[in-house]
Amino acid sequence: MGATARYRRRGGWVACVLPGVALVTAISPTHGVAQSDVAFPPEVYAQRRARLAAELDGPLVVVSEYMIRHGGEKKQDPNFFYLTGVESPYAVLVLVPAAAPDAPPREMLFLPAHRQFAGAQYPFQDARLVDAPWNRLIRRLEPGPAAEAATGIAETYPLSAFVERVRTVVPPTGPVYFVKDPDALYAPPGLTPPRTLRQQFEDALSRLLGRSLLDAAPLVERMRVVKDAHEIRALRRAAHISVEGLLEAMRRIRPGMNDLEVAGIMEWVWKAHGSPRAAFAPIVASGPDAVSLFTIRSENYNSVDRVMQDGDLVFIDYGAAEWRMYGSDICRTFPVSGRFTPLQRELYEIVLDAQEAAIAQVRPGATILDVIRAAAEVYRAHGLEAKEDIDRLGPAGVWGVMPSPTHYLAQGKGLTAYTAVAGLGVRDIGHHVGLEATDGRDYSTPLEPGMVFTVEPKLYAPEHDIAIMIEDMILVTEDGHENLSAGAPRSVEAIERIMGGR
Repeated sequence: MGATARYRRRGGWVACVLPGVALVTAISPTHGVAQSDVAFPPEVYAQRRARLAAELDGPLVVVSEYMIRHGGEKKQDPNFFYLTGVESPYAVLVLVPAAAPDAPPREMLFLPAHRQFAGAQYPFQDARLVDAPWNRLIRRLEPGPAAEAATGIAETYPLSAFVERVRTVVPPTGPVYFVKDPDALYAPPGLTPPRTLRQQFEDALSRLLGRSLLDAAPLVERMRVVKDAHEIRALRRAAHISVEGLLEAMRRIRPGMNDLEVAGIMEWVWKAHGSPRAAFAPIVASGPDAVSLFTIRSENYNSVDRVMQDGDLVFIDYGAAEWRMYGSDICRTFPVSGRFTPLQRELYEIVLDAQEAAIAQVRPGATILDVIRAAAEVYRAHGLEAKEDIDRLGPAGVWGVMPSPTHYLAQGKGLTAYTAVAGLGVRDIGHHVGLEATDGRDYSTPLEPGMVFTVEPKLYAPEHDIAIMIEDMILVTEDGHENLSAGAPRSVEAIERIMGGR
C-alpha cells in the first residue's frame, strides 16, 4: 500500500506517491531497561565502565551534554552516553577504580532532583499545576532505587551533593581524570578565547580538587572505535534505512525538481522507517553547485536550493539516518536524467574503481594507509595526478582528487591532520562512524574487527561542472569486511536500471 505526500515545487504543489514504504510510529521497543528508550541493556554499559576503570589509576569524572530546552536538535554527549546509556540534563558520572584486584569499580551517578531544569512554560502560581498531566516528566531519572535499577549504577545522588561526595572519593593527591572537550573557540587577536561549558566545568573542578585534571577522552574514544554486536546491529539498521531513502530519491528525481525536495523525500522515508532524525544536515547539490565543497556551502542558511537540470549530476551525501543514537554516512552521485553522459560515466567509473580497490584492502591487520594508497593508485593509473598540478593548471583549473596521489604516492606523505575550523580539508579516505556520523579519524592503529568507517573517494572537475563521490560504511570483520550500505547501487548499470524504471 502506498502513501502520498505533497512536495512544494516552484510554481505550485506536486503529489508524490511513495510505494512500498511501511509506516511505523515509534522506534522498535526491543531496547533494554535503561532509562533511555534507545539504550542497550544496562550490563552493556557496565562492562564498558569496568573496562575503562581498569585502564585508569585514579578517579574519572564524565559530564553529560547540557540538554536544557534542546528542542530535539541536540542529543546526549556521545562519551557520556557510551558509558551510561542515560539521557538526562546536567548528569555527571564519577568512576573510581577498584581498590582491590577482585573488587568492582565504584560508580556514582549525579542526577537532577525532581523537576530540576524541567522545561515547563506554564505559570505555576498554584503549585498543584505542577502535577497536571500535561506537565509530568516523561523519561527522566531521579536519584534513588529506580534510577539504580534502570542504569545498573549502584549509587545515585542529586547534583546538589556532587561537591561533597566527590571530595570523599577523590584522594588528596594523585591523578584525577576528566573527559575533556578539545574544542578551541575563537576570539579576535588580543582577546582571551572563551571556554566551552564543559571546559568551564573542568576549570571549576580543578580548582575544587587543587590539581590539574588528566584527559580521559582519548581512552573513551579509542573504546568507541571498536563496535560491539549491539552497536553493529544499530549501524546496520541505520545504513539500511539510509539506503531506502537513497533508492527513493533515485526513483523520484526529475529535471525541474529542487535539491531541497530531494532531501525532503529521503527524510520522509527515514522517518517512515522509524528513524527520528538525521545524523547531519542535508548535503544535496546538483550541477555546478556540487563542485563547491559542502563545508563552504554550508556557511549559508539556504545551502540546499537549486532547480536540477537535464544533464546534471546530483551529489547526495545525505544517507544519514540515525537508529538508536547511531548514525550513518553514505553518498551517491547519479544523473538527474537517469542516464550518464559519456564523460560523466568515464569519470564516475574511475571513482568507483578507486573505491573498490580501497575496500578490497580492508581486513584485520591492514592499515588505513593501505586503504588510502589503493585508491590513490587507481587515480594515478588514470592520469589524475596531472590534474593536481596547480603550477601548470592554475587555481581555476586544478582538480580536486581525494585521496591525492600527489600527496600519498609522489610525495610519500602520511595521514593528514583534519579540522574544518582551521581550514585543513580531508585528503584521506573517510572516518569512523558510530554515535556520531564522524566518530573520529584515529587511524593510528591497524584495522581490527568491529571497526566501522567510511570509504569515500572524491573527484572535483570544475571545468566540467562535475563533482563525484561514492561513500559506503565498511565494517571490519574477522576475515575481511562487510559493506553495510551495499544495498545502494553503485555501478552505472544498476543506477540507470533503477532510474529507468521511474
